[in-house]
Amino acid sequence: MHVGGPLYYNPEEPMPAQTADWTCSACSLAWLNRALAIDVATDEWAAVEYIGEPENINATWGLTDGSGTRLVECLREQGAPAFSSWPSWLATYQLATVMPLLIGGVAWNHWVGVRFGKNQRLHLANSALGWMGVTYDLSEAQWYDLGPFAVIPVPLLARFPPTPQS
Repeated sequence: MHVGGPLYYNPEEPMPAQTADWTCSACSLAWLNRALAIDVATDEWAAVEYIGEPENINATWGLTDGSGTRLVECLREQGAPAFSSWPSWLATYQLATVMPLLIGGVAWNHWVGVRFGKNQRLHLANSALGWMGVTYDLSEAQWYDLGPFAVIPVPLLARFPPTPQS
């Protein structure tokens, strides 16, 4: 578990292939936990358990809330200052140039980690390579084809939890 202060981040953390067709969000959370050196829910099935099967993730629906609210809760419980929104491509790309993200596309029906943004592409930690034509990166055109996207940024320079104010 992360304890206060700025977060460590390794964008090159490997992403194993998911072993079930409904666990992409759990794989994405586990990847981000490992990349942030958070020692909770660091593999696919531990993340499924942590997210909460069957109420929050299950074989019928995958992640039951497409906004990613439960993923945000998991990250916050583990000490990461995550939040969720439905930003534009440009806003998401700009966020990805300075912090890791999790993104979930509604038409894509898939969650991935975003390692970083570079050359007008989102570079992905994708547990289902090739799903709907996407492998290691996502273009703006794919963003519009596969969205809208829920986006969960994790600011790396934030102190979390915040220092109490006097």
